[in-house]
Amino acid sequence: MDKHEELLEECISYFKERKSYDKLFLKIREKYVSLGRFGGTVTLKGLETEDWRQLGGFFQKDFAGRKAVTVSAASMEKALGSSRFAGLEWEEILQAYFGEPLISQKERKLSQQQEKERYFNAILETTAPGPGKVWLEMILRTQGEGNLLLMKNYKENPDFLRRVLKQVLKAVLQLPLFREEKQTAFRQPEKILLAVFAAGTTGDPHFFDAGTLAEQLLIAFLKSALPGGDKRKRLCAEDKASLFYEAGLLIDELSNYTLAYGIHAWARDGKVHEGVEGFWMRREPVLLTLMNLGSLGSVGTVGKKNVYIVENPAVFSTLIRQWGNETILCGNGQIRLATLTLLDLFDDETIFYYAGDFDPEGLQIAQRLKERYQNRLQLWNYRKEYYEKYKSEVEITERSLRKLDKIYLEELQEMKTALLKEKKAAYQETMLREYLLKKSDDNIQV
Repeated sequence: MDKHEELLEECISYFKERKSYDKLFLKIREKYVSLGRFGGTVTLKGLETEDWRQLGGFFQKDFAGRKAVTVSAASMEKALGSSRFAGLEWEEILQAYFGEPLISQKERKLSQQQEKERYFNAILETTAPGPGKVWLEMILRTQGEGNLLLMKNYKENPDFLRRVLKQVLKAVLQLPLFREEKQTAFRQPEKILLAVFAAGTTGDPHFFDAGTLAEQLLIAFLKSALPGGDKRKRLCAEDKASLFYEAGLLIDELSNYTLAYGIHAWARDGKVHEGVEGFWMRREPVLLTLMNLGSLGSVGTVGKKNVYIVENPAVFSTLIRQWGNETILCGNGQIRLATLTLLDLFDDETIFYYAGDFDPEGLQIAQRLKERYQNRLQLWNYRKEYYEKYKSEVEITERSLRKLDKIYLEELQEMKTALLKEKKAAYQETMLREYLLKKSDDNIQV
């Protein structure tokens, strides 16, 4: 040990034996981190007799009676130069005192950024080429969909994120969406249960369960990979199911269903679907789950290219008895993914006629369908006179009425105004007569 090292060791012993300097040095280190250099001024508060004595001894000042003392870097330099520790620098003293380097805030941020880059580069280096790797490179470069999710989990638990992210990137390579089979109008990617997909790609059927980090990363990836996915911000359960379905994944293939009457269907290989055809031959409605729909390549109407969509099962039953040669669908109170999937299977020349309840939820469904199908969808019998004629005594709650704030579609403004004024709902069952009277292209009311 040379003389300089001996002097430094003696200096550290001196200050550590006098606990008042711990308060001072902690403040000085904070100032160094902030400024990036030794400088500035700090204030020590709540001092007692022993503090006055210890600080006064080194700084050669009388601090007695002071509850607060201001110490500048300049005064520390002067005191050090006048002490037996002259020849030492405050930076080396502070580093030896705390047993670690002094790092400024700027240096710390730079170091953290470099460490983060090394972390994600290591993941990229071990990721096979493909859409997953492209997505990760993109969101790290542009801070796209999923970047905040990555950074949050990197900060909280980088080891856990590494394990999950690697498995997700490996799994997406095997999505039905990316299978190299030829896709045509009749041959779309086969669907697979999410749990089965998870088990096959990660060994854990619950890996992509709702709310897990893996599911969140998969959603972020799919939003980027699928057309229009980047426009889907906050996803409700049905939106999430739709996103997964487009990628070839089924969250729940049985409880998500729709009722249909009067449809022809073709399998993914272009052959007539004999099961669906059998229901039409018997003039019976068919309940189609997502599992059924996943095997279809396209569907068509049995007559004119018109499809009538209602929400109420009783209305649906009446219409199929009265209109035996028409195509009619029932959403059963809400537009599930199965209904949207079935509608998507009709060709672009098919026109949809939708009739729903006159209440806030019904208007939400109508607007959502209009957004999705644009001019292909006509609002059927949405007339104020029918609302006035058939409105019930059922009061609409204030909470429900607030949903009307998001109804912007011009075609629904008259009905929206009436609902806000009357605060009463009108239901499909009471308007059956109007539906039966106004069906054909010539007299349909929109």
